[in-house]
Amino acid sequence: MALILTFLFLAGGFSCKGEKELIGSGLTKNSPPQIASVKILPEKPYKDSVFSLMIESHDPDYDRVLYRYQWVKNDEDINGENKEILKDASLKRGDLVRVKVIPSDGKTEGQSFLSSPIKILNSPPVIEEIRIEPKLAYANSDLKVFVKGYDKDEDSVSYTYEWEKNGVALSEEKTDVLTRNRFKRGDSIKVTVIPNDGETSGTAKSSEPIQVVNSPPIITSSPSNGTNGNTYSYQVKADDPDNDPVIFSLRTAPKGMEIDKETGLIRWEIQKGDRGAQPIEIEASDGEGAKSFQKFTLTVDFR
Repeated sequence: MALILTFLFLAGGFSCKGEKELIGSGLTKNSPPQIASVKILPEKPYKDSVFSLMIESHDPDYDRVLYRYQWVKNDEDINGENKEILKDASLKRGDLVRVKVIPSDGKTEGQSFLSSPIKILNSPPVIEEIRIEPKLAYANSDLKVFVKGYDKDEDSVSYTYEWEKNGVALSEEKTDVLTRNRFKRGDSIKVTVIPNDGETSGTAKSSEPIQVVNSPPIITSSPSNGTNGNTYSYQVKADDPDNDPVIFSLRTAPKGMEIDKETGLIRWEIQKGDRGAQPIEIEASDGEGAKSFQKFTLTVDFR
């Protein structure tokens, strides 16, 4: 049986001597992988960007290529940053970031490759919140913009304001206040704000539009305390911001007191039984449902 096995082994064309010659020829020597390029992404980063890599490499033996990494900031290794992804590295505007990559096929390491640097750019300011105040706007109200924003580089932020009325830009209005003479009841008002840190403008953000609602009349007169004999009179005056006609009425009044609903003139013939404190409440209405009131107490004393 041993002679037959030996014959088959020799028939295959192999011998111990031949195997040694094949290994010694160098044909099975492992070749290290090589890196052709390394690109850091994103190419235009900010201080809080998350960085990844695009690597092109080649292994002459078609082995799988693995990598070791070392991130570099301003030509100094970043301690502990040796993964493919870089984040939360305490970077700041102007820093130069590179990465050193060493390829390996699991048997041999190739030559290290140092990427080109990328520069940390200025971060644009960001608007978090914007609204127009007051939310309930009348024709006699000044409108003001409330803006809340921040800058990642802690730069000072200024704002540019662009007001719109009924979808049309108010090109001459550039401050954070829109004065009361620029709109009327029924108008729709919106504002767009653009932040700037002195170097870069951030993304513009627009407020929700607000509707200018019907304004109540405003009673501008003060009640009279005097009488003409036994007659009390008081001329009530009121202005309506929407220029609506004002209707006057008495909600609370002593017996016999009357008010002209159109002119607002109050007249009262005082009787002896009217002695003492008399509460009075006047209502001014614009006929559209908006009202205002004036309360006072008239003291009657006969001597």
